[in-house]
Amino acid sequence: MSAALEGLRVLDLTTGPAGGIATMILADFGADVVVIDPPGENPLKSIASAPMWRRGKHVITLDVHRDRDVLEDLLAAADIFVCNWRPSALARAGLEFEAIHPKHPHLIYCHISGFGNHGPLRDVPGYEHVVAAVVGRMNGFAGIVDRDGPVFSALQVGVHATAQYAVSGILAAVVARRDAGAGRLVETSLLQGLLPYEQGALIGRQFVERFGDIYAERGSAEPPMPSLYYHPAQAGDGRWVQFGNLLPHLFDNFLMVTGLLDVLADEDWNAAQMVLPPEKHEAFRDRMLLTIQSRPAADWIADCIENGGVVATTYQTTQEALSDPDIVANGHVIDRAGGGVQLGPVATLTETPASPGPDCVTEDPVADDGIVARWRATPKEKPTDRSIDLPLAGVKVVEIATIIAAPMGASLLADMGAEVIKVEQIGGDPYRGLGRGVGSARVNAGKRSICVDLKSDDGKAIVMALLKDADVMIHNYRPGVPERLGIGYEQVAAINPGIVYLQSNGYGPNGPGKLRPSTHPIPGAAMGGVMYQMGGRVPETLQDIEGLRRWTRRLMRANEVNPDPNTAMVVMSSALLGLAARLRTGRGQRILMDMFGANAYANHDDFLSYPGKPPRAMLDELGHGLGPMYRLYRCQGDSWVFLALVNPRDRARFTQVLAQHGIETPDLSGDDLHVSEALSALFMSRHADEWQSMMVDETLACVRADANLPALFWLEHEQARAMSLTSEVAHPAWGDYRRHGAGVTFDGTQPALMPPPVAGQHGGEILAELGYDDDQVRALFERGVVWRDQSE
Repeated sequence: MSAALEGLRVLDLTTGPAGGIATMILADFGADVVVIDPPGENPLKSIASAPMWRRGKHVITLDVHRDRDVLEDLLAAADIFVCNWRPSALARAGLEFEAIHPKHPHLIYCHISGFGNHGPLRDVPGYEHVVAAVVGRMNGFAGIVDRDGPVFSALQVGVHATAQYAVSGILAAVVARRDAGAGRLVETSLLQGLLPYEQGALIGRQFVERFGDIYAERGSAEPPMPSLYYHPAQAGDGRWVQFGNLLPHLFDNFLMVTGLLDVLADEDWNAAQMVLPPEKHEAFRDRMLLTIQSRPAADWIADCIENGGVVATTYQTTQEALSDPDIVANGHVIDRAGGGVQLGPVATLTETPASPGPDCVTEDPVADDGIVARWRATPKEKPTDRSIDLPLAGVKVVEIATIIAAPMGASLLADMGAEVIKVEQIGGDPYRGLGRGVGSARVNAGKRSICVDLKSDDGKAIVMALLKDADVMIHNYRPGVPERLGIGYEQVAAINPGIVYLQSNGYGPNGPGKLRPSTHPIPGAAMGGVMYQMGGRVPETLQDIEGLRRWTRRLMRANEVNPDPNTAMVVMSSALLGLAARLRTGRGQRILMDMFGANAYANHDDFLSYPGKPPRAMLDELGHGLGPMYRLYRCQGDSWVFLALVNPRDRARFTQVLAQHGIETPDLSGDDLHVSEALSALFMSRHADEWQSMMVDETLACVRADANLPALFWLEHEQARAMSLTSEVAHPAWGDYRRHGAGVTFDGTQPALMPPPVAGQHGGEILAELGYDDDQVRALFERGVVWRDQSE
């Protein structure tokens, strides 16, 4: 079998995991990747996961300032250039897009930054947690430790999303360029990488009259009690179990397994919302928690598996997840020649599978037989045209999926110009009925919608007509269901052999969980993200009812919403891997990816093992951070800063700035406890705003961490406005509002974006495009084969 990206040449001038993971994925699927290391020590190479994201690549050491002729020759021979220097550093080196493109117009130029290329924070060091602090992400974890204030956001979801955005933007540009077209600028940032994790509050805050009771300011940092259907619980052996039975039929199965089915007979039970009146509700919650505590976790999980329709898993660390049977069976870890395991390919492309390479190979850039010489011998031809359209213009995506992950992944393709048609069941995607549809509006933006009865012959005919000329199909059915509905891969490929057919499910298609349902809390608990956020400190001793209530609140807040967006990012990149492969081979194929694998990638920093690998750095007991130079500090007026001084140069500059302002420099030479205490005293002498103003002006990472909630940051902060990270649209029922902007942009501008549809809004026009006349369309609506929501 051939490789999806065979023949593509990638020049990688990045440091750190976002660029490293992006080009690792390209290398896994056959691209020829050359990494340029600067002379001297590169401290980021010592990151524990660096051997993984440098695999399969050629590494050369090159001073790009002194050896500019070599660099120019490499740029002339490359298809793709990826860099993550700060904007001012690129300009000083003459390496910004405006300087490179005229000389190398064929080149796809991907720039990954921290805060983006515009705005007051454009040159602030863009480490994941610095960006998270500014956005307000750390405020979202308040209440999971025994103190007030923001809490360090451990899991590097921004790195994960940014890497997937970079891969997707690059491949979209490849698809648009084809063989002879010009290259273009592809931009993403850690700031944009955090935007997918805003899952509705941004919208809700703009419709106060409609949604104010849901998205009001929190009066307390205490996490709320979880919904009954999304509940952590402690089992009788002290282990913690996460349940995720989002829909009523799943919760009914849970009640059956736990012997709590009698609640359905209560006259006050609201079956649709799965709630009782407050007093009864809390009494039932206590009963449920104590019931789970009556048996060991393994027994409960065995019963859930036997039932087949209960969403549940035990909490694991990431190192425990490396041997999870579904992770192993689906190839999400691979053995390495030097011992240990690493993350496997991001997705399974059945016709052009990945082949992760060995550890990186260091080469002499001036060797006669080296990679540089081979590239120099075959420079790329100068193109004659350049497209100004979004790169996926003309690509048709049919999405037959529900809830968050797969629908959101399809929406991200729409942001790059694809036409996305959402096929919904009669009555609409069930997610529309949750949270009054705000989350659904978030993940379905940019699409057209048709609601179809797929179990009817006429409904199946409509969907097959849509698929006949589609480029991509995305679904999240469990294995076997599409085949029963008549839309399995073989059935669709028979009428459209060029289709990229993407299947997204919970556990993967090959392991013991392949037929089990899954929802977002499950991979969050099972892949180690929650345990990481909790610093590994989850009690094993059996808790009384107050302890159970306290820890379930904390665990659910630590789990938050990230597993679904983590998966959506891989839906997007996997579809584009399929389109890029089709461009080279002329063939479509089936692509398999799942929530477990996607969330393993979100845990990239620890989803590997090898002899001598250091343990994952864990946040301290009070959730400040990972060490005295990389943590939160309380300041005057109960304000907070996040400090990130990751190298000797930054630490020296920090002390210089203090001296320039007449501030006595604390002793930073002692152990971690001593340094933390010294810096704690220092930061208490001024307000966080003053510290940020003082340090950010010197491009040091010392930023206020408690000023924003994410929804308000995206709407109001000057950095978000400078980057145009929201876009004005008109909801078909609610009116005008600002929706989330694109996470990856092309040619320096945010695209014009579309609002979400009402369920079935475009059914009539889609049927007309398929050739149905007015009488036929009317009859299909009257017979209930198609449907449109008329309530809004």
